[in-house]
Amino acid sequence: MASALYDPHHGFYTKGPAIGSQDGAFNTNAMFPAFAFAVTLAIQQAERLVGEPLRVIEFGGGTGELGAYITKFSPSSLEYIIIETSPRLREQQKKKGLTTTDDIKMLPPGPTFVLGNEVLDAFPVHRVMSDGSGQLMEMYVGLDTHEEFTEIPGALSTSRLAKRLHDEKIYLGRGQIAEICLEFHDFLKKIQSVVSKGYLIFIDYGDEAANLYSYTQRNGTLRSFQSQRQTFDPFDSVGEQDLTADVDFSALKTAAQESGFIPVGSIQQGPWLYNIGIEKYLTQIDDSQQAQTDIEQLTKLTDLGSTFDIQVFKTKGLPDGLGLHLS
Repeated sequence: MASALYDPHHGFYTKGPAIGSQDGAFNTNAMFPAFAFAVTLAIQQAERLVGEPLRVIEFGGGTGELGAYITKFSPSSLEYIIIETSPRLREQQKKKGLTTTDDIKMLPPGPTFVLGNEVLDAFPVHRVMSDGSGQLMEMYVGLDTHEEFTEIPGALSTSRLAKRLHDEKIYLGRGQIAEICLEFHDFLKKIQSVVSKGYLIFIDYGDEAANLYSYTQRNGTLRSFQSQRQTFDPFDSVGEQDLTADVDFSALKTAAQESGFIPVGSIQQGPWLYNIGIEKYLTQIDDSQQAQTDIEQLTKLTDLGSTFDIQVFKTKGLPDGLGLHLS
């Protein structure tokens, strides 16, 4: 999964996929100006709670569309930095006037608002299977007799996989498959090194461990998409399609706490948008035809809201907030 998505030459994201267009790989919140408007309101609320201006660090900024909208809607000059691994996407972001880098370590510590919109689901995962007696096997990628990619079971590559499930009190049934991401801790420690104080918001699909690894998900959640269609085979057109897996929010919260952040709460995207004040977006539209288009935007974002959750974290000493409750 790491190679398929992030190989320096052939990775899906490295090549800079089309996003949101008819031929794009997938639709995303970043397509909608109304969504950017709501995030801008969240940034402003965070600045009021912190009591000073915050720079914004966005992870995986795509084509830069979301960042461009946010800087446009911001009433004052906003320091906006995108952390992006894809050289092609960085070029697109720069063309929109955005600051972009591939390494967060280049940034000095400071008051910060961190935004991760549909980023965590693309973190590489380990795929494991239970034999029903408490033993786990890891599913590796190999070649069959026709030299086609196939899954090959073997011993666990690291004891951290079994420890994760044990710590979360998860017991997989016979033949049950699950995906485990081990990257959250290192990711959040890097963020912690540059955030002196502030808030973190991650927007993604996923669930708490008890639900994510229930037997109703016995085949796991790994899936692939190409041209906005689910393809059902991660080994098809490797490097030409997106691979994704649901986020373990329990593991994310644990990693955040170990990195010094405090989980504030979680909420579905639809209620969050209205709590933060997205309806104010309509008040700045004069043209009736445009207003109808924007109402349709809000409807689509609410529909997406049944899929995505907002996870909010803060540094110590700050009040809760950022749309978890109607203001």
